[in-house]
Amino acid sequence: MFDAYIYMMYKSHVHCNVTQLFTEMISKSILGEAFGNQMPEGCTPENTAAIASNLAGQTFELECKEEGIEDDDSNFTRFLLLGRRGVVQHLNKKIPSKTSLVFTLPNSAGALYKALACFSLRDVDMSKIESRPMSAALLNYLRFRNTVTQMGGSSSSSSSNNRGKLPRFRYCFYLDILSSELDEGVQNALHHLREQSDYCRILGSYPANSRLVGPVADAVEALDAANAGKKHTTDLRLKSLPSDDEEARQLKIGFVGYGAFGQFLSKKLSEQHNLRCIDKLDKSKEAEENNVEYFPTFDMSSFLQGLDVVVISVPMIELEETLESLPLDKLRNKLVVEVCPLNAYPRTILTRMLPADTDILCTNPMFGPEVQGLDGVPFVYEKARIRDTSRASCFLSTFEQARCQMVEMASEDHDSYVADAEFVTHLTGRLLDRNLLPASPVSSREYAALCDVADMTTNDTFDMFFGLFKYNDRAKELLNTMRDNLASVERKLAAKEAYLAASAEMKNTDRQKLLAECRLLLREMSQSTESKESVSSSIEPKDDK
Repeated sequence: MFDAYIYMMYKSHVHCNVTQLFTEMISKSILGEAFGNQMPEGCTPENTAAIASNLAGQTFELECKEEGIEDDDSNFTRFLLLGRRGVVQHLNKKIPSKTSLVFTLPNSAGALYKALACFSLRDVDMSKIESRPMSAALLNYLRFRNTVTQMGGSSSSSSSNNRGKLPRFRYCFYLDILSSELDEGVQNALHHLREQSDYCRILGSYPANSRLVGPVADAVEALDAANAGKKHTTDLRLKSLPSDDEEARQLKIGFVGYGAFGQFLSKKLSEQHNLRCIDKLDKSKEAEENNVEYFPTFDMSSFLQGLDVVVISVPMIELEETLESLPLDKLRNKLVVEVCPLNAYPRTILTRMLPADTDILCTNPMFGPEVQGLDGVPFVYEKARIRDTSRASCFLSTFEQARCQMVEMASEDHDSYVADAEFVTHLTGRLLDRNLLPASPVSSREYAALCDVADMTTNDTFDMFFGLFKYNDRAKELLNTMRDNLASVERKLAAKEAYLAASAEMKNTDRQKLLAECRLLLREMSQSTESKESVSSSIEPKDDK
């Protein structure tokens, strides 16, 4: 329990007395100042360590053996300083702010949707929402208020009946918004929310990113001034946060291969990072348009110098050849990212050829230049070999901020799900030549979808498509299946055509036979009529005069 609590406190960016207390106990244990000036049995300053925040380590002058040991770099512990008087009056538009509130809703269809619409309609961004069972005290308060309201408008007997109908179990909602409660849009949203909710309370507005303002900041500054010069003391207030460095960190990213997909990725990454590229062909014009520095292939050393990330953006069939052409020693302590549509083969090549101290990130951005926005588009990745987690997270954060659907998946699993589908999709798109799909002012959704598939696949190079064929063990089987399916469809079409022709022929034969029978019947009827007329004329009596 003790170790788990200390681990939970790790990466806390705000000074906490509880963290200080536990870290002090650990530090004294390490220094042999606890347990009667004796270390626990088997523990020495050389073999004993503590898990704590950076601030706690600095406070007690502990030697840091390893940083970033958490398994998830996005985990943070949140601490709130509560008080009767808030700091909202000390906030201004230049200070990023948050507001926390709690509200309850009636048990009706669409109640939560209508409540959240109060904020979305006014462009108020929300960062967190949670639902919690309502406390007994709050539920009793709402019952009491409801009872008083009913008694004020009706008799006590009717209020007693209504009180019996109140629910015994309800939920309340906790919401964080990224604005101050004093903003005009937030004020209107809160006024609208109070009209819909049974209970709404503003917990307070405060600075985002662990900033200190107002009397809290003044008190901390006074403590720092009082402790100045004392031994084993450090500033209680952090001047900067690790998150500040991550937000402002600008990676130097180099693209090896600057084709259509590399150019598309560079447009997204150039908004935050410093980019350069190198290619066999002269891509200086394209690079200049995308604010990317271009290097010719003979200047590979200058291209790799100072890079943090190297993105290999070449077809899979050229991956091994491209790596052989690179000075692999200069890739040490860098992050190498591959963006192939399959990941198992590239991961094998990269882990085998690159130095052991080179980080490897296998990715499959499942989008292309034809995509207008990245919201919800899958971005599959695997941290094949990562030592510098912050650098990898900084690279991936660009796509997280673009609202991609970030999916961490093993390469083998990725290929088993994606390889067959990608090959069949690109094969179908290449079979659907645009001459077969002419533009039409009126078309069905199915036809439009086929046109989109043809456009997306024909924009990719044939080398990329060949890589999907070569490095997929089932590609030939899928190709034969497509061929068999086409032959089967052709046979069914031919059989249907023959059946319809035979049916038409049979119908024509039956019609001819029927007409012949009709003609014969008419002929017989005609002959019978003529014979009757002849007999009648022969027995007619003669006129005697």
